[in-house]
Amino acid sequence: MDMLTAHGIKPSAQRIVILGHLMEHRVHPTVDEIYTSLLPVHPTLSRTTVYNTLKLLSGAGVIKAIASESGESTRWDFSESPHAHFLCSGCGSVTDVPVCFSVLPAVPPGYVIAEMGITVKGWCPECRERQTV
Repeated sequence: MDMLTAHGIKPSAQRIVILGHLMEHRVHPTVDEIYTSLLPVHPTLSRTTVYNTLKLLSGAGVIKAIASESGESTRWDFSESPHAHFLCSGCGSVTDVPVCFSVLPAVPPGYVIAEMGITVKGWCPECRERQTV
């Protein structure tokens, strides 16, 4: 896959499948969700391979890790365009939110912004209906 080689990653069958899954399913899955989804078609795949591949892709800047509010499970995001995230405090779902990054924060002289992210926390419509927020 060109995207892997463009980021200096040697393509393997597992890496291609995992990245392809993230590109096709933009639902910010966890390691377990990716593993469970891919296992029926790729029975030799292990959770460790999924985890290590996600760390490799994240380290190369191909995908982003999104820490959950509780810190229990990291969710993984592939997107080719800048965006923010809405994190539901009820169910933990993550939803992409379009945002314009035209105004950057002021940083001290000599500092360079390498990455910028915005996470908005609140309650999704389903969680708001189930409980009083």
